[in-house]
Parts: sequence; structure tokens; C-alpha cells
Amino acid sequence: MWQELTTLWQSIRDPEYLHLLIEPLPLYGLGLGLMFFIVAFVFGERRTRLVSLCLICVSCASVWPYTDLREKATPRILATRPPEYASVIREQTQRRLDYTWPYYLMTVLSCVAIFAGQSSKGRPLLFVVVIGGALLFWFSIWLHKKECEVYHRNIVRYKPPR
Repeated sequence: MWQELTTLWQSIRDPEYLHLLIEPLPLYGLGLGLMFFIVAFVFGERRTRLVSLCLICVSCASVWPYTDLREKATPRILATRPPEYASVIREQTQRRLDYTWPYYLMTVLSCVAIFAGQSSKGRPLLFVVVIGGALLFWFSIWLHKKECEVYHRNIVRYKPPR
């Protein structure tokens, strides 16, 4: 058992594995955070609203370590895949890097909403967080689908270049 725990610890420190663990966090964290936020807003639960905004903030901020780990993992990912998939993998990695700004924007918006949402003037910001969060959640689903098309052969919608 000790050998398994040691192996697990080594795997978690490996960028190729760790980026896979962190990858769904923005999608699921944002979805759960939005769901809890809307329920807390409807029922007037102030503490739950704050916790859900923190969850949205942390899950969207997790894109930063994910992209760093993804960049570190890409050379090894390319080495373990057939060469004809290299351009598609690089394209998806670049897509992930190019579209980090909506997550950073939502991180800032949710963080500001934590502090400004307590006042009556901050109420419109809460609606912006809900609408922006719903749009970002839909965008996250699209990014995740693109990721699945690249790495899961049963979902592939393209023919690799020859």
C-alpha cells in the first residue's frame, strides 16, 4: 500500500497527470457555483451566496495553473500520440491559452461581487455575474467538447491530416 501512495504522490506532482485533474474544475466549479448562487439569491441566503461566489472565483482562477501545467505537459503528450495528431493537439492547447481571459474576467467579477454585493448598489453586479457565468459555463462546455474531440477517439469529428 505504501508503494501505491508513493506512486500516487509522484503522479500528482507530474504536470501530465495534474493538468488532467485540474481540467474539469472550471467547468464543474462554475456550474455548481452558479447553481448555488441562484438558489441562495432566490431564498435570500447571504452566507451561501458568499460561498458560491468564492467557489466561482476559485474555480475560474484555476485556469491559470491548468494552462501552466498544460504547457509543461504538451511536449510529452505529443511524444505519446501518433505524429498526425500533433497539429490538432497544438491547436487545442493554443485554443485553451487564447481563451483564458473570460475566466480571469469572471474571477475578477465574482471577487468584486463578494465585496460589492452586500450593498444595494452592488445588486446589478450580481446579475452580471449570473448572466456572465451562464455564458461562460456554456463556453466551458464547448471547450471541454473540443478537448474530448482531440483526446477521445470515440468522439473524434475530424480526420487527422496525413
